[in-house]
Amino acid sequence: MSSLVLILCGLALACGAGEVLVRIATADQNNYLIEMWRYATLLKRESSDPAIGHEHIPGASARLQGVEVSINSLGMRGPEPDLTTRDKERVVIVGDSIAMGWGVPEKDTLRGQLAERLGPDVEVMTTGVGNMNMSQTVQHWLEYSEKIHPDTVILLATARAPIIQKTDQAGWLVRHSQLYALIVSFVEMTTGSGSGEEGLVDSYRAVWGGGPGKAAMDSAMDRLMQDQEEHGYRVIVLLVPEPHSFDPYRFGFINSVMATEIQKRGWVLVDPLPVMEAAPAESYWVASNDVHPNAKAFQIFADLLVPELARSKE
Repeated sequence: MSSLVLILCGLALACGAGEVLVRIATADQNNYLIEMWRYATLLKRESSDPAIGHEHIPGASARLQGVEVSINSLGMRGPEPDLTTRDKERVVIVGDSIAMGWGVPEKDTLRGQLAERLGPDVEVMTTGVGNMNMSQTVQHWLEYSEKIHPDTVILLATARAPIIQKTDQAGWLVRHSQLYALIVSFVEMTTGSGSGEEGLVDSYRAVWGGGPGKAAMDSAMDRLMQDQEEHGYRVIVLLVPEPHSFDPYRFGFINSVMATEIQKRGWVLVDPLPVMEAAPAESYWVASNDVHPNAKAFQIFADLLVPELARSKE
């Protein structure tokens, strides 16, 4: 019995020491997996709607991956929006962590850059929350629609749009231990199907070719179109290029599928790929180990969106 107690005590001490070492080693906020764990722990909570899964905590803030991230009272990243001034144009960016602006200072996010260019007469907001597919991002937007009454919704469509995400709450250990969260993430990555770009292409071909994820994405776009018809706003879809490599770009099948779906719904498609592929894909990464778009990528997005937003006033 005493030997078992000693073994258990030794394991507990080893785990405690491992936890301390992981937290010290990742204190520079350069570990992507740990920073995503901190984001989920510090800024997100379970949504009351299971179809959404998780949402931002209103009023929360944290420094993540070296960047200050503040959530306003509506649960959006960014400053408090002005929803009281009559006749003020309202533009909302709907999407996942890219719409939220992961890893980028607020002024350099797509929301920040559009707000700067469009000026004080236009209120630009984002409902972006990390780790969501399109079904979740649209359902999340519908929670805001009646309150905001936008003139334009900019839907960011990514390669991950039809991928079915886990919406159940993480266990206690994952939520409280960086060491355990790191181990779980590593196991999930090493046991995933396929590897390298070839595996990535094959996995995306599978989900974009059909199945429950694609059906859920199509249904989400139908719900968005129904809400659009009810409230009278315009929808612009910005197709975010798959960011791992542009030379050659092997994900054109995603563009073809989305172009067809967008045309069916009468929406405007904005495709930054022809502009972005002139430079290496890595030049648009927020960090060497993080393929989220950086300020340079968001500048291109804004360059293409501003003329489309101007056309909506014609």
